[in-house]
Amino acid sequence: MLGDLLQPDLSLAYLAALARPVAETLALTLAAMALAFMGGIGLALLGVLGGWPGRVIASGLTVFRALPELTLAILAVVFFGLGPGAALVALALYYTASTAKVFTDLLAAAPREPIEALRRTGAGRIALGFYGYLPLGLPQLLAYGCFAFECALRAAVVVGAVGGGGIGGELVGSLAAFDLHRASTCIFIIIALIVCLDYLAAWVRAHPRSLWLLLAAGLAFAASLWPSLLSPAHAASVLAGMVPPALPPQGWAALPRLVAETLAMAGGATALAALAALPLALLAARISAPRWLRGAVRFWAAALRAIPEVVWGLMLVLWVGVGPMAGGLALFLHSLGSFVRLFADSLDAAPEPPRLAIARTGASKHVTALYGALPLASEALIAHILFRLDWNMRMATVLGLIGAGGIGQALYEAQQLMFYDQLLAWLLVTAALLLAVEWLVARLRATLGARRLVASPAP
Repeated sequence: MLGDLLQPDLSLAYLAALARPVAETLALTLAAMALAFMGGIGLALLGVLGGWPGRVIASGLTVFRALPELTLAILAVVFFGLGPGAALVALALYYTASTAKVFTDLLAAAPREPIEALRRTGAGRIALGFYGYLPLGLPQLLAYGCFAFECALRAAVVVGAVGGGGIGGELVGSLAAFDLHRASTCIFIIIALIVCLDYLAAWVRAHPRSLWLLLAAGLAFAASLWPSLLSPAHAASVLAGMVPPALPPQGWAALPRLVAETLAMAGGATALAALAALPLALLAARISAPRWLRGAVRFWAAALRAIPEVVWGLMLVLWVGVGPMAGGLALFLHSLGSFVRLFADSLDAAPEPPRLAIARTGASKHVTALYGALPLASEALIAHILFRLDWNMRMATVLGLIGAGGIGQALYEAQQLMFYDQLLAWLLVTAALLLAVEWLVARLRATLGARRLVASPAP
C-alpha cells in the first residue's frame, strides 16, 4: 500500500481533470480568508483597545473556535445544502474567530513604550490602533496571516469530505475507492501548493501593499461562492432532534477516558513538536542560515504540514493501527512542520537593532539569532504554541474520523448514526473542554506576562 502511495497517477488526462478542483479550492480559501482577515483585524483592535464590544463579540466567537472546521461544515450543510457555499460559511466563521484571537495576542505583545508615548500625546483609541498597534504588530500579523492561509487551504481540502468540492472532494473520493495512485497525486499537488504559498508568503511580507489586491480578489470570490440555498424546514427538523442533548449510560462511563485520550494526543504532540521545532527553526530562518539550507528545511517542513492531519492519520493507521497513537503521531508531524515555519518567520520578524549589535561583536549568525532575536520573539513563539494547542485539541476531535479515539470518535459515530441528541451532547463536551484549555492558556499567559514585567528594569 505504501508503494501505491509513492506511485502517483501523472497521466495528462488526470492532471487536466484536477485543474478545476484545484482552482475551486484556491478560490474557496482566498474567499474565506479575505473575510476572516478583515474581521480578525477589526476584532483584534477592539480586543487590545478595550471596551465592552470587543469582549462581547470575542465571547460569542468562542463558540466557533470551539468546533472543528469539519463539524462546522457539516452543520452548515444542514442549513445551506451541499457545495462550496456551506464550506465558505464554515471556514469564514472558524478563521474569523481564530485569527481574531491570535491577532489580539500578537497586538497585545507589541512593545509598550511607543504605545504609551502615543497615548501621552492625547491620541484616542482609533489613533492608537491604526498608528500604534497595527504598525508595530504588522510583521507578526503578516507572519501568522500567511501561515493561517495555509491552514485554511488544508481545511478547504478536509471539508471536501462533506461536499465542499475542490481537490478535497477528489482526494476523499480516491481514498474511499482505494485508488491510492490518484490519492497520492492529490497529496503531491497539495504539497506543491503549500510550497508555492511559502514563496508567495515571503513576497507578500516584502510587499505588504499586495494584500489589498489579494483582499479584493478574495471578496470577489466570496461574492460568487456565497450560498444561495437555505433549507429552513430541514434545518429546523435537525435542530429539533438535537434538543435536549443526551448521552447514553455507556457514554457517561467512557467520558473520562475519551477526555484523557484527547488531552494526551493534543498536549503531547504540541509539546514534543515545539521542542523539536526550535533548533530546526534556526536552520530555516533567514537571519541564521544560508539560503540553500533554509530552503531545504522549509521545503521539508512544508511537506509535513501540507498533508492534512486526517490524511497523516490514515497513513499512520496502516503502520500503528487505530487508536490515540496514530492520532498523536499525526498531530506531531503536522505540528512540527507548522512550528518550523512559524518559529522561523517570528525570528526573522524580530526587531533588528539588538541582533546587529551582537553581530558587530563578531558572533556567528546562530549565536546572533539565539541571543539577539529569540528573546525578542519569545512572546510571539509562546502565542504560536498556545494557539497550536487549541488547534490540536480541535484536530484531535476531527481525527475520530479515522478511529484515532478520543471525543472525536464518539462525536463522529453520533454524526454517522444520526443520533443528533448525542451529537449535540458531544459538541457541548468538546466546547467545554476547549474553553477549559483556553482558560488555562489565558492564566498561563497572564502569569508569564506578570513575570516579564517584574523582570523588566525600571526606567
